[in-house]
Amino acid sequence: MMKELDNTKQLIHILEKEIAHINEFTEVEKSIMDSVIENNWDTLEGAITQCNDISQIIERLDEQRETCVEILRVKSGEDSYAHFYRLTSNLETENKNRINDLYRDLKLAVLNLRNISWRIDAYTGTVTGIMKQTLKEIYPNRRGSLYSRSGMIKEADSNPMVLNRKL
Repeated sequence: MMKELDNTKQLIHILEKEIAHINEFTEVEKSIMDSVIENNWDTLEGAITQCNDISQIIERLDEQRETCVEILRVKSGEDSYAHFYRLTSNLETENKNRINDLYRDLKLAVLNLRNISWRIDAYTGTVTGIMKQTLKEIYPNRRGSLYSRSGMIKEADSNPMVLNRKL
């Protein structure tokens, strides 16, 4: 019983830390979005480094959370397909409610992070598309598709150069 209580407290602690770090990651992602929009490349580089550091922490916490959940799974006798809420159903009411609330908060934090990541992706994709279309209008001679040796379409990085090997 004591090990189960220790595992429960550890799971609560891990969930709290993971939520905090994901929210921190989301704030950094927002600064990345602002940096991209404002073309502030110095701030962008620092934010990307910060994201890498935070993502490593989140990855370690995620592994620790999975270990705690696996211990819950073994204690409850459930198979590997059992839902998280099923695993917590046998815990004390106070701990069960706290863990379930934190798990929902974690899912919401991840959704917020996905939202800001999607916004960055949509913005950069739109800007890139506009730039490509503008370049196609400016350089009409580069309109045709280029193909690699494997048959995949590839973009021309610069104007093609012809080499005369007979010289």
